[in-house]
Amino acid sequence: MIKDILGYLEPKLKFELEEYIREHKEREIEEIRVRVDKNLSLKIGQDLITLNHRVTKNELLETFENICEKSVYSYTKQISEGFITIKGGNRVGITGSCVIEDEKVTNINYISSLNFRVAREIIECSTPLLRYVINVEQNSIFNTLIVSSPGARKNNNFEGFNKETIKWNTRNRL
Repeated sequence: MIKDILGYLEPKLKFELEEYIREHKEREIEEIRVRVDKNLSLKIGQDLITLNHRVTKNELLETFENICEKSVYSYTKQISEGFITIKGGNRVGITGSCVIEDEKVTNINYISSLNFRVAREIIECSTPLLRYVINVEQNSIFNTLIVSSPGARKNNNFEGFNKETIKWNTRNRL
């Protein structure tokens, strides 16, 4: 949820986002893009809304420190993966200069942008797909690999599968 994200933002960025929400509601904000020397922007469906606030390096760095709970070092592993998972299941993508050791990213320096991806739970979104996961005839679960383009809600389906499979297992005593 957006409310989970607001607490991480530098005060001026938080104010700008709250102003937008007051005027337009959350309108299904999917992403909040914080980029140095660029205007704060929001991805809503296929639209990219640009707000009137130009992000400074200090605003971005303060936001990043808030994400890392003022201990960037303790988040090195997640940073090297390119994102940090924060409260509410939201994710923050990190862009900067990669430090590479033994052909692996070990850290990201000179961070230039943060992309907050807003988590959304879609209740029972996996129900139509369950017949491809559960083998009712043999009272078992198929081996399943879920592949799709970015933003196609794979995580929502995975969570839905877990919940629905638990219900199914309880009913059918696997």
